[in-house]
Amino acid sequence: MRNYPVLLDIHTHCISSGHGSRDTVTDMAREAAGRGLKILGISDHGPKTPGAGSSSYFRNLRLAQRSRFGVSLLYGAELNILNEKGDVDLEDSIIASLDYAFISLHHPVFQGGDASRYNSHGGTGVSSSRLGRESFRDICTNAYINAMKHPGVRFIGHPDDGRFPADYDRLLSACQKYQVYPEINNASLMPGAYRTDGYKNYMEILSLCKKMRLPVLLSSDSHGREHIGDMESVFPLLWECDFPAELVINGSVEFLMKLFGKGK
Repeated sequence: MRNYPVLLDIHTHCISSGHGSRDTVTDMAREAAGRGLKILGISDHGPKTPGAGSSSYFRNLRLAQRSRFGVSLLYGAELNILNEKGDVDLEDSIIASLDYAFISLHHPVFQGGDASRYNSHGGTGVSSSRLGRESFRDICTNAYINAMKHPGVRFIGHPDDGRFPADYDRLLSACQKYQVYPEINNASLMPGAYRTDGYKNYMEILSLCKKMRLPVLLSSDSHGREHIGDMESVFPLLWECDFPAELVINGSVEFLMKLFGKGK
């Protein structure tokens, strides 16, 4: 059985995300140190998320502390994709000033809606046929791919979410082209997760990434300190598909820095 070291967790949310956490960066860095992490990344929700910080918050992250309790701190954003064109909720100049950014589809921010519009009870006049579902899959896939083109975008957040279906062949091929990496989100796989089809979709994603030799990022998506560094729900999938440890970004600080263009 392969071992998958976790030295870093860079999809986490502090109090500035507006929901799910009352913890400050200091609280989270202290927890990360206690769990043996080398790097903690704070990637709060973009401004279109209800209660999240304004663009000024993200603009000023360049002034934030870079180390606490022996843990290196990175600052990013989980951007909301707004539409099929790939528009997001921060200006490119601000995104470029961050260490990294995730792009994610969230309800109700995404103007394309979600998969409920395409079933027989959606009430939108859209047919519940396979054509309707496939059309929405194309919309979501196009939205992801177009959003990848913004500067500083490094990762796709929770691409497993069945409410926003994607053509994974197209999506991961675009990831290779634009040097963007899929996230394997632990929160999607925990008991009671609200996202749908996580296990099935992640098995497809991991199988394709293994074949393509495309690295993946494991993430806790911890809102607050409680789950920082927790990847326990992800490991069984990695073992099941015998995913190569060298393609897991979390096992090497040097690997992450190289992806960010900061390595030697």
